[in-house]
Parts: sequence; C-alpha cells; structure tokens
Amino acid sequence: MNTDIPLPGLDRLMEVYRKHGLHMRTLPPGHSPPAGGELVAGYPFDPVLATVYRRLGGADFGGEFGGQLFLDHVNDQLNGVALRTEQFREEEEPFRSSVFFGNIPGLAYYFAVVPKLADERGRQPVIFVDAYMDRYVLPIASDVDRFFDALSHFVDMLVVDQGYLFDGMPGIHFPTSVPELIARDRRLVEMIATGRFDFIMNLGDEFQDWLARVKSARG
Repeated sequence: MNTDIPLPGLDRLMEVYRKHGLHMRTLPPGHSPPAGGELVAGYPFDPVLATVYRRLGGADFGGEFGGQLFLDHVNDQLNGVALRTEQFREEEEPFRSSVFFGNIPGLAYYFAVVPKLADERGRQPVIFVDAYMDRYVLPIASDVDRFFDALSHFVDMLVVDQGYLFDGMPGIHFPTSVPELIARDRRLVEMIATGRFDFIMNLGDEFQDWLARVKSARG
C-alpha cells in the first residue's frame, strides 16, 4: 500500500534543525522504496517509515560528532534498513523482534520499530536500543513520526543546555534524560503500562526510575 501519511513530527524536526543552524543532510528518495506492509528483512514494513522513505533516501541530523540521528539509507542501490536488521537477526531480544532504521552517529545506540506491536493501522512503535555490553531497551514512541516529534523537542532543549553551549558536551541525552518528554505520547504510555513491551525490555535498576516517570503520566 502506497498511501502517504502526514509527517508533522518529521517536518518539525527538520524545521528545528534549520532554525538553529544545525548540521542536517538529506538524500533524495529512490524510485521504488518499500511500501507499507511489504516484507523487509522478513517483516511487514512500517507504513510511517514507508512514507518517510518516499520523501527521503536517508538523513543525517547533527553530523558525525554529537549528532542525534543517522537515518539509514534506502535507495535504488541499497536498503540500509534491511541490511542492518539482517545483521542483527541471529542475536537474542531485542534484536530478533526489531527492524532497525537508524542510530546515534558513532555509537551503538539504535532506533528500531517492533512489527509484532503494530496497531490496527499497521503503525509500529519505536524503541531505543543500547547495543553495548549491558544491552537494554527503552520504548520511546508509539510510531515513527511521534519519535521525530519527541526528538525535535529534545533538540530545542539541547541548544540551550549549558554544557552543549560551553564545549559541545551536553548534559542531557535522548532519550535517557527526558522521560517527561517521552511521556507526552499517551498511546505509548498506555502500551508500557499494560506490559506490551515486557518481552523485549531488560532494564537494570538504573532505568526503573525512568520507566516509572514515564508511566506516571498515565490517566
């Protein structure tokens, strides 16, 4: 299905980067990006990501050092979403249930959707995956465009952070520093509170407070 979905979150993210004069590089889309529901790396492709890749062939928000998002390239020669997802396929959870679409540049911090948690319209929630030794997952958005929206508000916070202004070393990080920002996504909060992500999370004590602060927004 090739039905375009409004992307106000992506529009806001791009506008925030322009407004603050931050590094942003986007690539033109390919001629035939995957459609929503089409199998990519063995999973139905998220319809929101499908719309994103009809607009962009990939993107770099922030550059190699201190950037916030490298959106994997999908064009006529390469499907970076499929390549990265298949690279992780033999790993345990959260890797085997996730489709990866981006990362924080230079770090093993990834953004992925979870196909088995798709809603009735096929839209898949987004998780943050720390792929270092302790390997943990934080649910961060009920769909990809809500993720872009949350990231855009974080960047608004980042550009006035004193550490970032002084030496480019921020005192806040996405998503670990901003549970209240994540909690604005009420559908995500409901999914967390009802245990939808329990099978994929392995949080140590240091993130129980983060999770509790997100869930406290329910109701």
